[in-house]
Amino acid sequence: MTFDNDSDESEARRYGRHRIMLAVNIYSVHGELGGVLLDVSRGGAMLNAHPPLPVGCKLVIERQHLEVPATVRWVEGNRFGIQFDDPLSELEVLSIVTKARQRDAA
Repeated sequence: MTFDNDSDESEARRYGRHRIMLAVNIYSVHGELGGVLLDVSRGGAMLNAHPPLPVGCKLVIERQHLEVPATVRWVEGNRFGIQFDDPLSELEVLSIVTKARQRDAA
């Protein structure tokens, strides 16, 4: 697993994570990429995309009216963790989780 040296992987997570599966668009200097949001918290998320973006890459994830700038912090296979530039509100996180659950129920 590749980690960004600026992050402290041993530090306890500040925010609770919600496991989901939601398609998103990912925009970076490497172009546009389709991916799947696998989990989300106020501070970051885990994505699956091929090819994954490199550690340190700045990106924006987009889904409908949500656009969130972030930075890749770790990569393992096609999965990678991102840290949001600014933490999401609890309401934004719940909106993402609700959209994923509504999609699953359809």
